[in-house]
Amino acid sequence: MSPTPGDAQDLLREAQEIAQLGNTEFFVPDSGVNYWSPQVYRILGIDPAEPPSHVRIFAGLHPEDRDRSLIAWSRAIRGTGRLELSYRFVRADGAVRHIEARYRLSRAEGGSLRAVGTLHDVTERKTAEEEARRAQARLNEVARLATLGEIAAGISHELNQPLAAITNYARACERLLAAARPDVTEITQALEEIAAQAMRAGEIIQRLRGMVRHRETHRTVVAANDLVRDVMSLLEMDARASRSALRFDLAPDLPLVLVDGVQIEQVIVNLVHNAAEAFISTGETGGEIEIRTRRGDNGYVEVSVADNGPGLAPGVEARVFEPFFTTKAEGTGLGLAISRSILEAHRSQLSYDANAPRGARFTFTLPIAPELS
Repeated sequence: MSPTPGDAQDLLREAQEIAQLGNTEFFVPDSGVNYWSPQVYRILGIDPAEPPSHVRIFAGLHPEDRDRSLIAWSRAIRGTGRLELSYRFVRADGAVRHIEARYRLSRAEGGSLRAVGTLHDVTERKTAEEEARRAQARLNEVARLATLGEIAAGISHELNQPLAAITNYARACERLLAAARPDVTEITQALEEIAAQAMRAGEIIQRLRGMVRHRETHRTVVAANDLVRDVMSLLEMDARASRSALRFDLAPDLPLVLVDGVQIEQVIVNLVHNAAEAFISTGETGGEIEIRTRRGDNGYVEVSVADNGPGLAPGVEARVFEPFFTTKAEGTGLGLAISRSILEAHRSQLSYDANAPRGARFTFTLPIAPELS
């Protein structure tokens, strides 16, 4: 049995309420014959007694969205076709609603422009997306701190080396200066060594501070190989802790990439740290970790971290990127999941494959920066 016209109108109104969708019709120039469905009034928080007018919608646009929307309309009304807009509408009570509007433009009798369209209230979706973004950012911070926490035990050892060297060279300067005829050349060399060791300690601390600092994503144009070199002191620390050799195969003349450098450095540190821990957990000697850069296909630079360790057990490959899945006794299971998330935010990928003849290889891509005109 088909619904009566009255029933059909009720069903339409109910469907619009469920979908938070209203429809509208108006003319340019304004002929006074405009239409808003009841749901449009509810979305905009406007009294149904107020006559429908698209000028009223323009008046309620968020200040940051007004100019953009008016420019889009001024261009659209010169012709026909379709127009899509996203904007924020500020209700009389101060509440802000996120609106997606779609219109079909045609010419009415007399040459006026007829605009028929829909207003979709997507505030709940925008709110959920923003909350998801904040949750992802918080998870990124947790992963960054977890990665740093796992390597913190080696930091004191790493800093002790340059600090001990500074102490030794300073004492040597004291002895040289106490001599009857101080050797200026030897004193100068000792002071240069003190400066070099101080810079080494400072670089370690600076890189750690850069990675741990809470900050918004900031993408810049950088050299891919510099991302590896900037964290080399941290990578070498992991290699020494695992008694493995760290090798670099960095391709020359790579194109620049557009990335958040600190986030990508976090990925590199995490992958090398995982490889080092694989050697530590098994007690293997003769381990090698290789970081390689290459120009890939389709506008990407390819970076890989490979080792000759035990690799992943059968069945683990399918779950290795799952959050909270870990093969380490004290691991968080977040490092690889967040690394993949970081790269996906860069429209890149992180993948795993077995290294030959043994070991693991993780490969990711970085987007090449657009050429500057």
